[in-house]
Amino acid sequence: MFTTYFDASGSPDDVRTAAIVVAGFLAAGEQWIELDRNWKDTLSCFQVSSLHMREFAHSAGQYARWKGDEGKRRRFLSALIIIIRTRVRHSFVSAVMLESYRRLDEKYVLSECIKPYSIAACTCIRKVRAWADKWHVPQNEIAYFFEDGDADKGDFMAHAKRSFGFTPSFLPKHRSVAFQAADLLAYEHLLVNTKIYKCAPERLAWNDLRYPLKELDKVPNGVDGEDWGVHDDERLEQNCIAGGMPLRSSLAAEKNL
Repeated sequence: MFTTYFDASGSPDDVRTAAIVVAGFLAAGEQWIELDRNWKDTLSCFQVSSLHMREFAHSAGQYARWKGDEGKRRRFLSALIIIIRTRVRHSFVSAVMLESYRRLDEKYVLSECIKPYSIAACTCIRKVRAWADKWHVPQNEIAYFFEDGDADKGDFMAHAKRSFGFTPSFLPKHRSVAFQAADLLAYEHLLVNTKIYKCAPERLAWNDLRYPLKELDKVPNGVDGEDWGVHDDERLEQNCIAGGMPLRSSLAAEKNL
């Protein structure tokens, strides 16, 4: 039996957010048990109760006393990333660029059909199912858990039921440290996609990436990183066309008849 845990980063209601990212990991049951043990031991060693990337990034809350201590902050993240690399089997990430989504929403009836979070989350499920087919793992031997509380949860549940025939399970973050690991992966992808949004992608070199993301890239993520994906203008328009999504201009013309 394999289990996946996913968390999201970014908010569609925040104009400063460049993307909505859903990210997570897949592992067998015994691997998750060991990750849980190792993770909690590391948190105890550093005298913190949990990893919350928004707090950690801004040296807020329980991390306030580490402000300016880059050595300790790096050691902490490095220790957690080593646990992830040791204990999980595969990683999955899907990001939806919000400016791209808004542009395509002006052309197609997109927002009425599917929300950014649903696109990212359903893409992650689709990637997991493709991984299962590749390794001959029965689909009914994979469980899906998403961190509860994200916007548009209901929209995602409806799309998952319609597309995959099941409703994903949701748990609060405190129920599993696996969500903290997923939070780390999602946050790092949000940062890199924000950087890509602010500058031309071809100007972003490997050395420009943060060390946590470069280390997390060592977790299996498909051939040429195919299980880490981004929905930009081109990808979103392909999906709109493939899904037969109506043009707004067509609907407006129909109304005027």
